[in-house]
Amino acid sequence: MPKAPKAKLSGKGKPEKVIHPNSRKAAYLAGKANRIERVQLSKQASSLKLEVLAEKLLWFKERLDPEKKVFMKSDLKPLVQEYLQRFDSELEQIDIVRSIGKRQGNPHSARENAVKSTIEREKRQIDEGSFEVPHVFNAKNLTFFRAWNGEIKYVKNIKLSKLSAKDLEQGSSESKEKEEEQEEENDEEMQEDTKEEAASSKIN
Repeated sequence: MPKAPKAKLSGKGKPEKVIHPNSRKAAYLAGKANRIERVQLSKQASSLKLEVLAEKLLWFKERLDPEKKVFMKSDLKPLVQEYLQRFDSELEQIDIVRSIGKRQGNPHSARENAVKSTIEREKRQIDEGSFEVPHVFNAKNLTFFRAWNGEIKYVKNIKLSKLSAKDLEQGSSESKEKEEEQEEENDEEMQEDTKEEAASSKIN
């Protein structure tokens, strides 16, 4: 007669117990597995968010006027407008492909929807005053931002500022007053730097 299969032994040499699917231990193990999965998904989401933010910051870093020592919020208006239009060329190409191959369906529809969704979200952020940009409105932060080499691990150290549509309008009296105050502060800083350089040259 064929022999019955032997029960599997655990590490201590005892038969391994079969866990009943409705038991407390099964529920505990399932909950633990779910927690591990949630943590992993959260880490992936955080990592992806940092990558997207790093890409955005690099975009602005590469286009900032290298001659400026500090920026006003209204100075960023052309850059923000250009940023919102960064997908225009791609959307035009998708329209051209669609017009050529009408009978072949639209293989780029998923990408098109994702791009349009991104643009709508960013425009809504500007309307709500939650559109994030690098804080380049004082010399210290601007110097740090310019020195950033693009590594994602340093993104958390970059100070951000939130812009609204009002911030980008030079005609706003409130914005104009703030800009004038900032300009005065910048002039004072430049004067102090000039005095220090002059004193240093006399010593030398």
